[in-house]
Amino acid sequence: MREPYPIQQWLPAGPLRDMGERYVSQLPDVEQNPIRPESLMHHSDHSWSEYLVAYSLLYPGVVILLAILGGAGMWAMFHFCKRREYRHRIVCPECGTVMYPCGLHCPKCGAPNPFPRALNWLGYSRLRKVVPESGRIRHEEALRSFRRCFYCGEPLKEPTLLQKCPACGKAVLQGERSVDIYDTYISRRTWWTFGAVVFLGIIPILGPLLASSLYKRTLIDPYSLYMTVFRESFLMVFLFLCRHLFRLLPFIGIIGMPILCLTEYHVYRRMFLWKTEKYEFGEN
Repeated sequence: MREPYPIQQWLPAGPLRDMGERYVSQLPDVEQNPIRPESLMHHSDHSWSEYLVAYSLLYPGVVILLAILGGAGMWAMFHFCKRREYRHRIVCPECGTVMYPCGLHCPKCGAPNPFPRALNWLGYSRLRKVVPESGRIRHEEALRSFRRCFYCGEPLKEPTLLQKCPACGKAVLQGERSVDIYDTYISRRTWWTFGAVVFLGIIPILGPLLASSLYKRTLIDPYSLYMTVFRESFLMVFLFLCRHLFRLLPFIGIIGMPILCLTEYHVYRRMFLWKTEKYEFGEN
């Protein structure tokens, strides 16, 4: 009968394999000395410390692998939703202009869309869910948070407030009141997002990945999509690097991710509001 393949040979060459071989060699012979509570406690102090070292060594590689797989899946989802939305564009009932299903008005004649579609979590039109009449003001802010025209739903190309919709010519913001409404809309997400980040940070390996992706989409992107981060502030770049570094360090996500969530939110928000203070609404 073929002998089983030594478990330590599955480990990569180097300190991790040496530690595995040393650990396996210290295991008791179960046939001669069956494992009892006292023998288990005798070996537990060694095993937990070695498991901790192994976990710390393998953690960055596993996180990077999961991040690559998750990024590839997100890229595929983005392209699928984008192509699906483009194929399902609708025609204005008044002038026949082709428009996006999520738009509230026709970009050419301004006729209201009788059945505007809600946005999915990636910012593309859903095919079945219709925005109710009472939710149209909120839908405008949802469109802005994905860098789309609040009026006709056209995607905006530039990461700046100083642009107009290429389809209808509307400016990104319509006045100081629109800034306040948009900021309030994003601020309402703060505490439930923070609670979710705290909970996700407890989950090993996958938790920090999900936590950083969640608060980036709900709290950071609505502001950063209108800024060129690497040109705005060194602090914003530093926080961006910390967000990715904290994913690779074990046990950091439990405390680091919630703190980073609130810090990034306040920094990006203040930078966005500072830019709107210099924004010339009258010129748009």
